Amino acid sequence: MKLYIIITLIIHSYTVRSANICAECVCRDSAKDNQDFLGDNIDCSYYSGAILKTDYVLPSVVYSLDLSSNNITQLEQSGLLKSTTLIELSLNNNAIKEIKTKELHFPQLKWLDLSNNQLEYLDKDAFRNVNKLEYLNLANNRLTTHEKLGFHRLSNLNELILNHNDLGPSLMEANLFDRDGFGLTHKIQSLSISGINLNRVPDNFFSDAYDIRTLIISKNNLSDTFEFPFTLEYLDLSDNPIKEISEEDFSDLPGLKVLKLNNLRIKEVPEYVFTPLHGLGQLELERNKNLTVFSSLAFGREVLDDPDDFVLERLSLKGSRLTKLEKDLAVPFGQLNLLDLQGNPWRCDCELTWLKTLQIEPEYYEHLRCAWPKPFYNSKIFELDSKYFSCTLSTHHVGLIIAAITFCVTLALTAVYIFVYIPKHQSRGSCIANMASASTAYTMLPINSPRSEP
Repeated sequence: MKLYIIITLIIHSYTVRSANICAECVCRDSAKDNQDFLGDNIDCSYYSGAILKTDYVLPSVVYSLDLSSNNITQLEQSGLLKSTTLIELSLNNNAIKEIKTKELHFPQLKWLDLSNNQLEYLDKDAFRNVNKLEYLNLANNRLTTHEKLGFHRLSNLNELILNHNDLGPSLMEANLFDRDGFGLTHKIQSLSISGINLNRVPDNFFSDAYDIRTLIISKNNLSDTFEFPFTLEYLDLSDNPIKEISEEDFSDLPGLKVLKLNNLRIKEVPEYVFTPLHGLGQLELERNKNLTVFSSLAFGREVLDDPDDFVLERLSLKGSRLTKLEKDLAVPFGQLNLLDLQGNPWRCDCELTWLKTLQIEPEYYEHLRCAWPKPFYNSKIFELDSKYFSCTLSTHHVGLIIAAITFCVTLALTAVYIFVYIPKHQSRGSCIANMASASTAYTMLPINSPRSEP
């Protein structure tokens, strides 16, 4: 009898444990999180045990499941990996090496995070049972070739993150949107391929990207720009060894709203480079250690006279090597909602006084400081009185000084010649007198001497 009771209690305990994942993890009703979809949000991150090996099952209606940071090395057939209602699944920060065909059974899944694992292999049918995916994050894995990636079944996929996989070499040979290549859907709207060891973007690389709005291609080895998809609204080219930018680079991006050009190798922002970007609202040019010239005509001539033509709202030039900006930029820069000029070695003279008239928020001028002249080194520009912003010598004055010095040197050399190189038997005084008389004789010559008739 006692044995029967013990067995019954064990079975009951196992059944309750099997049915109630919320006894081990944090469960919240999605309705309380103001989500349209009803169901539980289950957080099993940092679970202390082998969570997939334990016979847990999900509630009948579940919205999201977080299995991140559990040291999962292999996906197994588990009650936690089956649901007909699950929308979001987080498996990031584990040690998963491969995904096979029958391991994920979520016919309604739209959001999947597999970042920060050790994925080397994806079965060609790995996403067969999650074909409604709209968002997929595979960043920071060990994927290398397109043969181990197959996205052609994900006909609804519109955002893909492949950052920090060594995919650059294979992208030189395999087309992103070709079914024999990566097989990306033409519906893709956001693509992030940052840090994938890409040296060059082949011609027509994005020719089949009909609706791509966001492209992040930072932290690669690109030395030149390339043909951008004309549908782009967000472009990040940061952390590439690009040496030059020009107006032609951005001529076919009428809808671009955000442009990031941080940590390039450019030396100047040339004239008219941003004039084609009529809808640009945010521009970042941060940490460009070679950048010393920012043309006042970078946004065109019209914006210098009429601020209504200047649509940019946020501009950051922090952490570069700029020493001055032309006063002509006062009108367009005065229209900005955010201007960050910190971390540049500014030359605080009369040509920079106009900067103090701009309405810059205190949080963006804490490190807006002088590098020259030496007495004001590291002084905060907005705390330094305008009277100290002086130019001791203007260009006009310098020219006059040079002319005066030249005249004096000429006179001195003439004197040396007279008193040193004139023959000693000839008195220097008579020489001077002769020079004077000769001068007088010339002055007495008639100006218009009539010619004698023959």
